[in-house]
Amino acid sequence: MRSRSGSITPAYSVDLTLLQSGYSGTKNVSSAEARDAVTKFAIYEDPAFQRRAKLETDSDWSMFMESCRLKDAPKGTYNLEMLLKKCYTVTFAMPSSPASKLRSSRSADGAESPSALAV
Repeated sequence: MRSRSGSITPAYSVDLTLLQSGYSGTKNVSSAEARDAVTKFAIYEDPAFQRRAKLETDSDWSMFMESCRLKDAPKGTYNLEMLLKKCYTVTFAMPSSPASKLRSSRSADGAESPSALAV
């Protein structure tokens, strides 16, 4: 049997379990606590996450976490589950294909959109 080389892909379920055990009952935390929680996730160490997220400055962290606040939560708090999902989305989401970008730009211009196979 061949041994695997390289890193092991982090699993969302493992990070979610870590989140639930470390922050039981707490979903909304301060900026510093949210940042600390992210650094404990396995996804944080993944090279793809490091390359795509580029969390080097306080400003980078603020922009990254901005969309992870609930509307009814106190200002300056972030939802850890939303933050965990965002980490995995940033790491593993595929960019839009050039064909879909072309179709969406044509529909925005009011032009008829070609079928997916015609592009």
